[in-house]
Amino acid sequence: MRTGRCQESNIQAADSISTDLYNKGSWRQLISYGSQAQANGINFPGLRLKVAFAFFITGNYKHALNEYQQLLSKDTYNETARYYAYFCCKFLNDDLQAAYHASFMDKEAVNKEGLKPYGLIAVGAESGVKQNNDVNRDNGFYERITTSNRLNWRFQLDQSLAYFSQDIFKLTNDIDNDKTSTRSADLQKEYYAKLSYSASENLSLIGSFHYLNTKFNNTIYNSNLGLIGLKYTGTYTDMQADINFGRLENKPVEQYNTKVIYYPLGNFNLYTISRASVLHLRGANNFIVSQAAGFKLIKNTWLESTVILGDEDDYFDADGLYIYNAIDKTTLRCGETVFYQLGTHAQLQISYAFEKKADTYQSIKYDQNSVTLGVLWKF
Repeated sequence: MRTGRCQESNIQAADSISTDLYNKGSWRQLISYGSQAQANGINFPGLRLKVAFAFFITGNYKHALNEYQQLLSKDTYNETARYYAYFCCKFLNDDLQAAYHASFMDKEAVNKEGLKPYGLIAVGAESGVKQNNDVNRDNGFYERITTSNRLNWRFQLDQSLAYFSQDIFKLTNDIDNDKTSTRSADLQKEYYAKLSYSASENLSLIGSFHYLNTKFNNTIYNSNLGLIGLKYTGTYTDMQADINFGRLENKPVEQYNTKVIYYPLGNFNLYTISRASVLHLRGANNFIVSQAAGFKLIKNTWLESTVILGDEDDYFDADGLYIYNAIDKTTLRCGETVFYQLGTHAQLQISYAFEKKADTYQSIKYDQNSVTLGVLWKF
């Protein structure tokens, strides 16, 4: 009995102190006090809600989300925890998991935020040009439009249409053994679809399909490629494992990927994306490593740096959205992307990429510089 009264007294004291810190808006002190109290075995919903809100208001959405999920594991319909868990996911650009939490919210909260179990999430477009210093290669041009739709609270469908074009010059010998240049157009039309399913508040299933219609040297190739994967969202780390497979220009191809996204501050003020891939093509295995790091530069502006090392011939990136199946293979790629949030709905981006490439027909190494402009409108 004495132990029970002591525990009750400790809870009352923790509730009083945490409430006082909450009312004063002393968020850092509240986080420190609440974490210490939990470490000492004092843990009750009122304390965890206040600590979670302190993490939320200071921008540590990852840790706040973990606190709210701890509450929801014992009380699925805790409206306060569910409401703020939804916004944590939104601020982390995770529309799929945000919708998962919205599915448990009451009608009043859903109507207040204008949420529906289906509808358009975002539309976007990007346009890029690729310039190089190989006299046998003209500039390349890339265009893409995209939409993202919620099919219900658990399913999200992302779709894209893309077009690529580049003129290729090849030196050949004529009947007099003189060098002549022949010109061919490398044209490619693409359709991409990715379906994501939130199996739980931490686990998502991913499947994608990518169709490519490639025309080169009067030959047309039809490629059908797929992806299946799992994504787990943790407190500060998200992890994903997936497999790309199919036939690319009549060649069987498989690529095994692992990816880790780390948010040391619990938000996009600082993050890293690490990816390792094994590409199996033509009986050989190529190991490719991708590393990106991003941070908030100034208000509404983020900068992301990326480097990819390895033989990127027919390399799959971004859940199979981008496929590097150009005539010439890339051996090194690095770049910078600037994201700018223009108002509530629009995000602008400009990307620069530098590539080391190898001419397929001659022993020539050359450099390629790419610039891509993009816009995304979120509803």
